[in-house]
Amino acid sequence: MEYLYPLDGYDEKIAKIKEINAPLNFVFITDPHHRFRHTAVEGIDTIQYVLDQCPEIQFVICGGDIGNDYDPNPDAFRKSMHEVMDSLYRLSVPVHCCIGNHDDYIGNCMDHGWDTRNGILPDEMHALCMKYNPTPENYYYIDVDTSDARYRFAFVNTSDKPFLADANGQYPLSGWRLEISNKQAEWFEREVLNTDRKILVFAHSPISNSGIFGSEGLPDAIKPYDDLLNGPRMYYHMKQCKNVVAMIAGHVHYDNIRYDDDLPTITTLSAFRGRWAPSTPPRKRHYEDYPEIAFDVMSIKENVLYMTRFGAGSDRVAELIRPNENIRTYTYFKQV
Repeated sequence: MEYLYPLDGYDEKIAKIKEINAPLNFVFITDPHHRFRHTAVEGIDTIQYVLDQCPEIQFVICGGDIGNDYDPNPDAFRKSMHEVMDSLYRLSVPVHCCIGNHDDYIGNCMDHGWDTRNGILPDEMHALCMKYNPTPENYYYIDVDTSDARYRFAFVNTSDKPFLADANGQYPLSGWRLEISNKQAEWFEREVLNTDRKILVFAHSPISNSGIFGSEGLPDAIKPYDDLLNGPRMYYHMKQCKNVVAMIAGHVHYDNIRYDDDLPTITTLSAFRGRWAPSTPPRKRHYEDYPEIAFDVMSIKENVLYMTRFGAGSDRVAELIRPNENIRTYTYFKQV
């Protein structure tokens, strides 16, 4: 395959993945924001080069914020969404996608006075992003077995808000709101946590924003509070269930590793968006429309998560330090 996007440094990173020799490997890429001042598809296509050299990679996870919802033309926005998802679905492994707060188009419609009836509602989102989801919901989990451990990967929807229209068919109650519905929270507590597997939780937005450096609140860029409705409830159960070994997200366009006691929250750079803070790594400009990509191959070996960065940024390592020897099935108590 001929790649339009340069493969600078890819072979060196692939050699490092081979050296780690982990029994579990997957790709995490987030926040491509395709066609917002750049194109993303050509960079995403290069993931196939990595997959061809690393058949041990089992799947790809996309953290959401897919297309250009800043375009006033809803057809152009939908085209940008489909272009990214088509490029992801061309890859030779399954792709699991979380929904981002930019993906329903409604927030920017409200901000700019555009018709919010052009937004992407949950059924359309499901058809677009949930190819490998075995359920009718826009959240789900998969179970993965390796030679040394058994895992559950949960893909949470942090834009699981009520899409309530007014008398004119507009959606004034949604906007940018980040939310986990009661239905999803109960599913998470009842089904996701009810296992003796190690659980990794993926979402677009961190479940807890406390202490996470991110792209709001500049120049400080720290959000010392939770802005995700039902996030505190979800996070409480994640903390209580020692099976949950990590929370991984996008949204903040920054590389964070934060340990809350023994639970790490990990965020990654946006796939293509530029430098917005002095500590954000600068992006090379390969061509006019191709800023440097950023995605990770994540490898888990002996309770260590190795993150091998392709493109902007650096390789990282996180300890999965929860007491794995005490893993047990979590007991669900239904709230009344």
